[in-house]
Amino acid sequence: MAIAPIEHLLRALYIAKKDAKAYYFKAPNLTYALLMPISLFLAFSIAGPIDPKSITPGLTSLVVLFGTTSIEAVAVVLEKQTGTFERLLVAPVSLSTILLGKILAGLLFGSALGIAIFVPLALALGIAITSLPMALLAIALSSLSSSALGVLASAHAKWVPEAQMLANFLRFPMTFLSGAFIPLELMPPQLQFIARLLPLTYSVEALRISSGGPMTMTTFLLDMVALALYSLAFLTIAGYALKKKIE
Repeated sequence: MAIAPIEHLLRALYIAKKDAKAYYFKAPNLTYALLMPISLFLAFSIAGPIDPKSITPGLTSLVVLFGTTSIEAVAVVLEKQTGTFERLLVAPVSLSTILLGKILAGLLFGSALGIAIFVPLALALGIAITSLPMALLAIALSSLSSSALGVLASAHAKWVPEAQMLANFLRFPMTFLSGAFIPLELMPPQLQFIARLLPLTYSVEALRISSGGPMTMTTFLLDMVALALYSLAFLTIAGYALKKKIE
């Protein structure tokens, strides 16, 4: 019997609630989500002064990226190892519903982290948030794409260290090439081209626009579309990989 879309959404929300309680909102996870981006910020600040208007969006995007991808990789792999993933499938819950629940939990966690960093930091540094709704939308879609990226990394891993290694392989190039610390316009054209292939670039750019950046509303909307498309692509690939493993 076909299940109504609202029923799929309710089941996904229950999965998201379970993941949030079991994996996300715990002190070690929050610490790790903040530790790596702040360490990178301090390393770059030693080399010279950094413009607050540049670092605030970049630091926020990195916190969201590291926080959501780290937990998604652990959660999915652990559930595959313990058999929880297979038990959900015979509940019955479809694979697409499970994946939706996973990224909804990441969306909630990443958004909470992003807001907790972006708003206080902007106020402390005297940065005018020209559009709070735009900033919140940018943080939400950044969280969604990062969560989907974490699911993608975990879909190809058999144990947690492998998932974290794959996540780092994806995260660290984005950290240095997305414009989070060095503006894109200061990079060589070849690196600018590579940067435009990375989802984190659009997250950083969108947050800069919402905090008084020089770019237009059209650029912001294109950034939102890019993050949504990346989220869909990551989930599609992850779903295909997971389906092949459980068949």
